[in-house]
Amino acid sequence: MKLSLLRNLMLLDAAVLLLLGLLLIFFPAHVEAAFRFKDLPVGVHYILGLWGCVLVTLGFGYTVAATNPLRHLVWAQMGIARGLLECLLGSVFLARGLVTFQQAGVGIIVAGLVTVAYLACYPRSTAGVPQPK
Repeated sequence: MKLSLLRNLMLLDAAVLLLLGLLLIFFPAHVEAAFRFKDLPVGVHYILGLWGCVLVTLGFGYTVAATNPLRHLVWAQMGIARGLLECLLGSVFLARGLVTFQQAGVGIIVAGLVTVAYLACYPRSTAGVPQPK
């Protein structure tokens, strides 16, 4: 049951990462507007596009990991680390007044939920699971 939940979480995470990555690559101005960023230089689209490339490749990685979550357990660990770092970064930027809650709130909340979900689905024991050599 827990393994099935972890597999589904990885697939959901993959879908979100792929979608956001593609949006950042092909529609960076729309993403900026959705997060209420205004009057950014056009050169920022390049950075957003690069970030989109990273998210798309992460999405493919999570898709592969979902085929055998125990064999690819490091991907669940990375999901936990990624979520924690996203929460921390968003919170720091929010506390420093560099972004508003409207800009960062959804990202902070979603990252927190993803972290909690990965922690809840993470197998506590891999006893009896063959380890790669």
